[in-house]
This record gives sequence, structure tokens and C-alpha cells, in this order.
Amino acid sequence: MLQVSERVKQISSSERSQRKIVIPQGAIRMDIGEPDFSTPEHIQEAAFKAMRDNHTHYGNAFGDEELREAICFALKRDYGVDRTIDNVLITTGGIEAINTIAATYLNQGDEALILDPDYSGYADAVTLFGGKPVYVSLTSELRPDLSAIAEKITEHTKMIFLSNPCNPTGTVLSETELRALAGVAHYHNLFLIVDEVYHKLLFGNTAHFSICQVDEIQDRAIMLNSFSKTYAMTGWRVGYLVADASVIRQMVVFHRAIVSCVNTPSQKACVAALTGPQDCVESMRSAYDERRQMVEQKLQEIETLSSTPCQGAFYSFPRFSQSMTSKQMLAYLSDRGVLVRSGSEFGRNGEGHIRLAFTRSKEELEEGMTRIKKALEDLD
Repeated sequence: MLQVSERVKQISSSERSQRKIVIPQGAIRMDIGEPDFSTPEHIQEAAFKAMRDNHTHYGNAFGDEELREAICFALKRDYGVDRTIDNVLITTGGIEAINTIAATYLNQGDEALILDPDYSGYADAVTLFGGKPVYVSLTSELRPDLSAIAEKITEHTKMIFLSNPCNPTGTVLSETELRALAGVAHYHNLFLIVDEVYHKLLFGNTAHFSICQVDEIQDRAIMLNSFSKTYAMTGWRVGYLVADASVIRQMVVFHRAIVSCVNTPSQKACVAALTGPQDCVESMRSAYDERRQMVEQKLQEIETLSSTPCQGAFYSFPRFSQSMTSKQMLAYLSDRGVLVRSGSEFGRNGEGHIRLAFTRSKEELEEGMTRIKKALEDLD
């Protein structure tokens, strides 16, 4: 039998790659970070129209010009920043965007700083293209530790990856925190890659400050986003990168080599998502907020769990006090009819946590939290 490459062997050992999804009958799924809503109808209709209008052929490797213009429109509308289509690259979802960055800028032995815990896809991409993930612990409040970041920077460091809002912690960086991170990247001549996939899913009085708003770092900042979470379009597979025009020209080389271009009708649907009515976004956000409040109330009723409030995205990241690993807790709760994600999937410092997604109906989530409470009480 043919042997897989050493690169694939390296990522196959990660907890993210090893995770097997076995769904026991009747289990409540609090593990999956996917909206349970249907893609809004006006977005679907735009895809149907695109196909009827024969937008079914190869497209521009940089992405549909109309979509790139719509992204520039949204950046101006949401953040007051001016970008042109030369600053935008359309990708096959956020995952391809992450891998395109790593493939374009990492050589063997180069280092990428990854906050710990944070989204597990960053480390796999860095490893796949010969780089070394260097994990930097968050503070006890699950926020970036600037001194810890500075201590990890070496002559081999090339970039910093982070998500904002954060998957899995649900924290949202303040303008002060993001500007401070930008200052570190500027001083050390590093790329700062900020994944803003959950930028519209904010709760309470939380506001989102985009890396695109930090003018002094635009030559080395890369904003990563997608349509998956905001518009319930996970299966449409469209994401995008916003960066300096010279950076976009460099990244399109790898992007073109692996995908040629992104699905054409899907891109037309994304134009409708950005330029059409946005009440659908608020409706979904509001539903997530109701679920979040219920889940957090239930968490407070479980003595062996402690958590910080979710500011953005749709996750809670509670710590448990039982003498078990996160993977053991995942397996135990699965046996009790609730699927969650292991905190250690998101980094070493996620050990002792589980990630709960509130992407199911309020009734399902209430039942899931009841099962978790009973399961943990049975351990005492």
C-alpha cells in the first residue's frame, strides 16, 4: 500500500484530525459550530438567478469582481474603511483562506504564533506547510497576554494567528487590545492574521473592532472572513481575505494552483448576502443571544463548571473541576447523550474545558444542559 506523506502524518496526529463524530441515537448535538438556520431565501434566489443567467463557467482567480466590490462596500458600511477590489481575494471558505496564507508565507522551520486556546485549524495549516506552531497562553480571563506573546517571538517567527470573536472562548478583543497586538506585529515585522468570521455575532454591549481599522499595520495585516456563520452559508464554501494589494497578488498564486476559482453561483449569492436586507442577520443573532443566555444560566446552576460570559460567536467554554481530561469528559458526556467538543482540541491550555455550541433549538439546548447537569452530578 502507498504511504502518505510526512506532512499528512503530522496533521493526522492532531486532535482536530483524529476527532471521530459518532452520533448516538437521540444525542443532543452541542458540538457543531454550524448555524441551524436555513440560508435566507433572497440569497438562495440570487444563486438560482445566477445559474439561469449562465454564470456557471470558470471565474476570475481573484474572485468575482461584483463580489469583491460588495465586500469593499460592506467594509465601508460597517467600519468606515476604504478598500478596493485589489485588496480582496475570494477563497473556498475560511479553511482554504487559512491554508493559502500558510502556504504562501511559511518555509520549513518558520514559526507562527497561535493563541492558546484558539481555533484548531490554524495549527494544522501551519504544520502542513512546514511551519512550527508556537502556542502562547491566554490570561486566566482568556484574553491575550502581550508580554507572553513578546517572549515567544524569535528570528524564525513570521506571523500571528488569532480569531476575533474567538472560537472557542467567545471573547471579543477591545480596540485597545487589537491595537496593542498590531503594535507588536509592526515592531517585529510580522504578519497579523485576524479571523473575523464571527464579526456579526455579538452580544450585550460588545462592539467589534476590525483589524482593517488599524491603518498603521495595513501592509502586514490580513483580515480573514467568510459567509458561513453570518448568513448560515456553511455549505456554500465562500470566504475571503482582505490585505495589501501586493499581499493579495502573492497569495493568489497558491490559491489559483489548488482551486482555480471559487464556485461562481455561490459568489453571486454572496453579493446578495452583503448588499441585500440584513434583518436576517439580526434575526439569527437575536436567536443565538436567547440561547446563550439560557445556556449561561444553566451553567451557573452546575457547581462543578465555571465559565466566562460569551461576548461573540456562539460558544461557551466552561472549565470543569472533575479529575478527567477534556477528551475523557467528551466521551463520558457522549455516553450520556450529549455531544460537546474537547477543550484540548483548541490548544494545550484548553485542557480541563469543554466547548458548547448553541446552534440548536432552545428546547434541544435545554435538554442538553439538563443531561450535562445530571451527568456531572453523577460523578460527584
